[in-house]
Amino acid sequence: MASGQDGIEARSETAAPSARRGEGGVQAVVFALEILEYVAQCQTSVGVSELARAFGTPKSRIHRHLQTLVSAGYLLRNDESERYSISARLMVLGHAVSESFELASAARQSARELRDRLGHAVAISQPERDGNRILLIMPNRSNIDISVKPGSILGFASSAQGKLTLAFGDQSLLPKLIDDGIAMLTAYTISDPERLRAEIAAVRRRGWATACNEAVIGLSALAAPIFDALGAYVGAVAITDSVQFIPESPTPDQVREVLAAADQISRNLGYRPKP
Repeated sequence: MASGQDGIEARSETAAPSARRGEGGVQAVVFALEILEYVAQCQTSVGVSELARAFGTPKSRIHRHLQTLVSAGYLLRNDESERYSISARLMVLGHAVSESFELASAARQSARELRDRLGHAVAISQPERDGNRILLIMPNRSNIDISVKPGSILGFASSAQGKLTLAFGDQSLLPKLIDDGIAMLTAYTISDPERLRAEIAAVRRRGWATACNEAVIGLSALAAPIFDALGAYVGAVAITDSVQFIPESPTPDQVREVLAAADQISRNLGYRPKP
């Protein structure tokens, strides 16, 4: 599991922990996860008897949890051999988690340096189905900290980070967002479809986005996109502060520094601009 915010503590052995005897709700979930972890670490298919021996528990109990994991799509059962292996769904989940930690790790130093140069709080986010999720925050050093919380989801239309996703991410998001209707979080939220299309087109042209008073009155943000080694958009770096310090039209220094930070983080992920 996560060890602080800097990485993942991997288990190096496939030996299973002693099985929990109780079958309460939480204990059952934990035991199912231990089985899943064991199968993943074996890197080959596993039988019920082998799992029962490893966990020191009856086959019937193992079989019950295996059925649950298969039904959930995280394990596959070979009907001929009656053995179990990890599924593509689990691999995709692991890849998504890995990418989150990779982005946060690649961005940490650049986010800290950006915070120190400009003085504003810095946020690193990645796109998800409903918006951009905050992975990392570097709070400002002022007595009054105006920023977003780690784990928060920022809307596509009402945040600088979300606008970047609409501009550089999945191109089906903007039409769907307009069809579903845009929630007005404040009087400044861009809810008119034509205005939003024009805003996203401008973001795509200039390579950065702003959101001033659009999610919360008094909060302003300036963000730039982050790209991976294949040139795909994977997230955003943003400065956030009071509208007093990040105006609706950000200063040239603010734009330059945020773009430079985004470029460095992208390079840390292996991105190289095409000549």
